[in-house]
Amino acid sequence: MQPLIQKIQSIQPLTEAETLAFSELMEYKAFKTKDFFVTEGKYCNHIAIIISGFMRTFHLDESGNEITSDFGAPGSFTSSYYSFYSRKPAFEYIQAITDCEALLISYNNLQQLYSHSFNFNVLGRKIVEQSCISKELYLKKMITLKASGRYKWFVEQYPEVNRIAQLQHIAAFLGIKAETLSRIRAKAIS
Repeated sequence: MQPLIQKIQSIQPLTEAETLAFSELMEYKAFKTKDFFVTEGKYCNHIAIIISGFMRTFHLDESGNEITSDFGAPGSFTSSYYSFYSRKPAFEYIQAITDCEALLISYNNLQQLYSHSFNFNVLGRKIVEQSCISKELYLKKMITLKASGRYKWFVEQYPEVNRIAQLQHIAAFLGIKAETLSRIRAKAIS
């Protein structure tokens, strides 16, 4: 819990009372590889802060193919933000790609923190801002870089995910075919 508190304090300093309130409202959850945190069509009632392990967010296209849209690593926040904040069913899946440990905060508990603390409002805003910036950077890379450039960017941004994720998940995240990614990796090694 202490590394998580330090991470949060680095985003927005909290008082001891706020830290205690936050700690008391968090729920520990372990996920085995392939367990789902979020399922399409169901309501997402929590935001997860990943303590250990990795998750991926994906959507299904019209043909039923999985299109990876994000990876969650230790220290990152993940959720179906659309479902969580709109209180509507999710249109994505979030799945553990390794065994994971996470701390969850429910929608109601987060609203309780927001109503009692200016610092939590600022913390929430900063986390959403970081998520927006991350999504825009991802879109910029997907639109402007060729496949090899996207993979180079991915390796720099997600070195641990590159090491543990399945080839097809990385390829889908980069918007390329698995065979293309294999060729790019082979050239990078030689």
